[in-house]
Amino acid sequence: MVKTRLKAEEFFALPLKRGELVDGEVREEMPPKPGHGRIAGEVFFRIRLWLEETRLGVAGVEGGFILRRDPDRVRSPDVWFLSHERRKEVVREGFYEGAPDLAVEVVSPGEEAEGVLAKVLDYLEAGAKAVWLVYPELQAVEVYGRGGEGRLLRPGEVLEGGEALPGFRLPLKDLFGA
Repeated sequence: MVKTRLKAEEFFALPLKRGELVDGEVREEMPPKPGHGRIAGEVFFRIRLWLEETRLGVAGVEGGFILRRDPDRVRSPDVWFLSHERRKEVVREGFYEGAPDLAVEVVSPGEEAEGVLAKVLDYLEAGAKAVWLVYPELQAVEVYGRGGEGRLLRPGEVLEGGEALPGFRLPLKDLFGA
């Protein structure tokens, strides 16, 4: 029996609550726990405050981004940012075509490192300027830039926007309420 791989457009039409498309195969996900949503909401809120001052783009939560074609790969970061310039390149019906400038993933306890790193690589290979992995349990954030180099931020340090969000600053104590 030959297994059919879905295209992003077919995936978009499915009545799923939450999931991603990886190499044409649907990967359904459980809805996150409330703490996950609280942290994602806080990151989004802080980015929105920065956007009110800078007006450099748009941000959102859980949007679908087509990162690869044939086989199609659609990822849905917990929080994302698109500059106005980049937004013009990726706007379309359904999912965005291409990567956001910034993809933020809030890592849940029990998520496998390999799966999380695969998302980082997907975003960066598709053109993201930065990927943030937020670990609420550890009160830490891993920041990856275009070259793939990562930096671990711990409590007491400040998350900076770098190339993706110029001038953005968020002390981790404010993010995690420490």
